[in-house]
Amino acid sequence: MKSIKLLSIVAILIALVSCDAVRQVTNTTGGAVFSLNGKWQLTTNTPENTLVGSIVTVTPFLSEGKLVTLLNNTQCYRVNDVKWKNIKSDKAGGYTIENLLSNCSTSTLNYQAATITVVTNDEIRVVGNNVDGVGNTQTWVRVK
Repeated sequence: MKSIKLLSIVAILIALVSCDAVRQVTNTTGGAVFSLNGKWQLTTNTPENTLVGSIVTVTPFLSEGKLVTLLNNTQCYRVNDVKWKNIKSDKAGGYTIENLLSNCSTSTLNYQAATITVVTNDEIRVVGNNVDGVGNTQTWVRVK
């Protein structure tokens, strides 16, 4: 009987944590519902033009986006690196994230604050800085 109660409590805790994580990658600002869940492919990366064609998969229960496909990888990223972590919806209809940056010169993970702006249901823009501290803008499209 004790094990059934314990399992019930664990299930309830998991459900509550999962709901919070789903809320972080879903934004309902302005009455429309938008979710980052799924796959996103990089189409432009200004100014360095690296990783174009690479794909990130956003997992709602983890509030993160992992690199699942790498193209034009001149900065030593690896498949399964968490490219976006700590995804949080903001009141402006977008998201704040910590964006993984790499330049091959160090083995430590370098995360920098960035924002995601929703352009359409199938296009987002990530704005932050690159490894040199220069402003960086990336356009990602949803992979169906």
